[in-house]
Amino acid sequence: MISESLFSFQLPTKILFGVGALANLGTELDERGWDSALIVTDQGVRAAGLLARLEAQLQACGAQYEVYDGVVSNPTVAVIEAAQPLAQKQQVLIGLGGGSSIDTAKALNLLRTHGGHVLDWEGNETVPGPCGPLIAIPTTAGTGSEVTCIAQVSVPERKEKLPIISRYLAPDIALVDPQMSASMPARLTAATGMDALTHAIEAATTLAEQPLADLLAFQAIPLINTFLPRAVQDGADMEARAQLAFASTIAGAAFNNGWVALAHAVAHALGGLYDLHHGLCCSLALPLAMEFNLEVKREKYLRIAELLGQTTAEAGIARVRELAREIGIPSGLRELGLSADEGELEKIAQLALSDGSIFFNPREVGEEEMKRLVREIF
Repeated sequence: MISESLFSFQLPTKILFGVGALANLGTELDERGWDSALIVTDQGVRAAGLLARLEAQLQACGAQYEVYDGVVSNPTVAVIEAAQPLAQKQQVLIGLGGGSSIDTAKALNLLRTHGGHVLDWEGNETVPGPCGPLIAIPTTAGTGSEVTCIAQVSVPERKEKLPIISRYLAPDIALVDPQMSASMPARLTAATGMDALTHAIEAATTLAEQPLADLLAFQAIPLINTFLPRAVQDGADMEARAQLAFASTIAGAAFNNGWVALAHAVAHALGGLYDLHHGLCCSLALPLAMEFNLEVKREKYLRIAELLGQTTAEAGIARVRELAREIGIPSGLRELGLSADEGELEKIAQLALSDGSIFFNPREVGEEEMKRLVREIF
């Protein structure tokens, strides 16, 4: 009941959304007096011609800029710290790409403002104050990183993904132009779309669930259900791209406040151990997490099922699996040639149980239950 609720909601990022929104970049820079930038991106974004589009906008407004395109999927400490000298010289950072590029830009922004090394800031609310100017321009529709206060960092020597969480990490501006995601290949469109769906479903069912996050999550779920298959089938379908871009951003705002839970804990463990795409890991973990939590969140899962066009909570979970199959997501990690013995299953379970997301899960998870869930993912 709303009369019994106490909650907070933060969205410190200005969202500029729309097809062709990139053309407004010069105005945003001029209004704030920002005239030099470091673009943080990856080779895939460069090869797709998206970096050139951004450079054209910066050239048109007379801004000076440099490019760091060394970002990799699941960015590491070394990748982030390698760009620190470049970041110190520029007024504003621009994260251009998917979650990896934007998370790298967030962590880099932290280092250039407060110094130290990346792992000095691991954990929740470790950042002492505001960071420098940051603009996020997503080229995928999935992570929602353009509106969140989280940066995920991979530590290969520990085979872990670690979070830095602080309200000071949130970008100043999220410039969301659906045209920037039009060149995404079908496989990446599918994985990032399932990431967004996981954000929305988990944000609405955690221990931190709240009415404003629910509004956004419940708006995102049917959009993803309807438009993700269309975008996978036809990347040039701009209506589908726009709807997915919108759904991803609002799902990001939802989980920035309602948080995520079991599916993300497992996804982070798998991603850190096997260097897998985060969206793929989320897609595999989501229906299993929903089944585990069903009895404590049946009413919410029924609502989610209705948004997915189903009449029972169980049918809603089945629809999540069906959607993943429809867009070509593997049904298990064995399809990718991966397997895990009992020792590896225990390692994954321990990593998931130590992940911060697990503390927001609505049902307590034991080690044997976690191992059983992870076993099913293979």
